[in-house]
Amino acid sequence: MSGALDIEEALKQLPSHERLEIALWLLQGLKKGAVESAEGGGELSPALPDYSARRQRIFGNKVLPNMVLAARAEDRW
Repeated sequence: MSGALDIEEALKQLPSHERLEIALWLLQGLKKGAVESAEGGGELSPALPDYSARRQRIFGNKVLPNMVLAARAEDRW
């Protein structure tokens, strides 16, 4: 099965009591996951990339111009 639609079609072909067992199993798994995330202090935010370190790794200690200010200086008002 490659996707949710395939799974849904397979579930429709099962007898109703087996579908109910699968639904209860899924609900228990969701509740267990919710309890574990609540015990862990809530959702963790993803680590953001360190753009400053990346820029320094690429360009070294060069001072880069602010391109927005440079473009505004060239425009006529």
